[in-house]
Parts: sequence; C-alpha cells; structure tokens
Amino acid sequence: MKSTKSDIILKVPSKLLYLGVPDAVMMEMAGDLPFPVSDMEMLSTAVIEACTNSMEHGNGMNEDNFVEMHFSFLEDLVRVTVLDNGPGFDHESWVPPDDLMAQRGRGVKIMREFTDELIYDFADDGRFRLTLIKKMKPE
Repeated sequence: MKSTKSDIILKVPSKLLYLGVPDAVMMEMAGDLPFPVSDMEMLSTAVIEACTNSMEHGNGMNEDNFVEMHFSFLEDLVRVTVLDNGPGFDHESWVPPDDLMAQRGRGVKIMREFTDELIYDFADDGRFRLTLIKKMKPE
C-alpha cells in the first residue's frame, strides 16, 4: 500500500477542547483525496470518539497526559492510530448499552459501525493503542 500523502502525527493534551483537531485534519485531507467525503466524515466521527475515550478513560482528563494520533492516508485506506496512557479495557466482552439514545456508552458502537476494522492493543512503550481503518473506494 503506497502512501498518497505524508503521514501526520499529532499530540494533544487530554482536554475536550482539542477534539476539533483530528476532525480538521481528516476533513482537510478529504478534499485532496479521491475518496467519498461521507466515508471520511464517518471515519472522522470514529476518530473523535476514540480520542474522547482516550482523554476521558485512558488519561483521566489529565492535561499532562497527551493523546497521540497517527494518520496514514494510503491508496485504498485511511488508518488512524490513537494512543493514550491508560490500561485499556476488555473490548472483547464489551456490549452496547440497551438505550442507544443514552448520553454515555455509545462510542465503541459508533467506532465499530463507522470503520471497517478496529484493532486494540498496546504499543511497545506500554501505551494503549486503538487503530481505526476505513477502506476507501474512489468516488
């Protein structure tokens, strides 16, 4: 898979104010890539959910702990990796809340629905890592 653009790496403090940063990156790149904007919007929403979870659950909203994002824009997919300092969670046993209109607990479901693949693991340095992959079909 050949990269169509240079990879982008961002680090933001665990503060909800910064959730617009990954969205801005995704939507700025969407204009330059031959992928449907709707696919990029879905992936952007999933990335925002991943960053929100990393800030809240992974880093405990501690602004001294950063959320790190790696964006890779390839010929046929976009891959975004999100890292935090948390212990991770039991994603295999996770089930969505009964009330899908609830204010909390929908992020994992959104990420599953809006991506083609989610990979939960730990980076070599021990940080929790979530990789979101969206396979793209040219417009």
